[in-house]
Amino acid sequence: MKLTSPDTVSALTLDPSANGNRWWTISTCPRTGGLPWQASFDGHTPAEAIAAYADALTGITPAHRQDPFAVLKGAGWEGDSQSPRFVMSPDGLCELEHFVDDVTDCWFVRTILPLPDQHRLWGAYFSGEAPPHLISAFAAALVDPAPLPRARAALPLGCHRHLVAAPPTWLSNTQHERQISARVASVRNAARRAQRAAAKNSTTPASVPPPAPGSLRTH
Repeated sequence: MKLTSPDTVSALTLDPSANGNRWWTISTCPRTGGLPWQASFDGHTPAEAIAAYADALTGITPAHRQDPFAVLKGAGWEGDSQSPRFVMSPDGLCELEHFVDDVTDCWFVRTILPLPDQHRLWGAYFSGEAPPHLISAFAAALVDPAPLPRARAALPLGCHRHLVAAPPTWLSNTQHERQISARVASVRNAARRAQRAAAKNSTTPASVPPPAPGSLRTH
């Protein structure tokens, strides 16, 4: 499955048969200025975090640069004095690293269960050119304390003992499918609104004169 933004700049691809664990890929290729960037997510990556990244991509870019590390440290994640571009969750199960060397610039998020083989539950990857506010949105979704509704059968067996579950958050398979359908419908409606707005803007002449040289605009 592939969804393309109305301006064809960004694309979301879901391919469970892809090599490795990266089921979801969001790629962006700016038409003018800037370098292309990409994000990919394993199959067990929380859907809420992927949606937060996608929502930030389609929203307004903040005026000020956002730091993903500040978001996580504000939620109690701890850094490493030997590696200033690394933080780990309080339970030690999830970590974020910004890896930079002479040829590589990328971000990794990894969740590893403390089993004998250090089983990796899920991971996410962001290329170094990805705007920090997108990674910050993903990070904010990770540390959101709100319960996540899940069908018990949809969760990997190895993670059950690390969960704190409230009975109302467990869903039947039917309820889980309804939630997924509602989310898909929401995304489709948002895409249709964006397409209509883009078509209107392309056919309606501007009624507001351009700002005078040196004037300031606010959003």
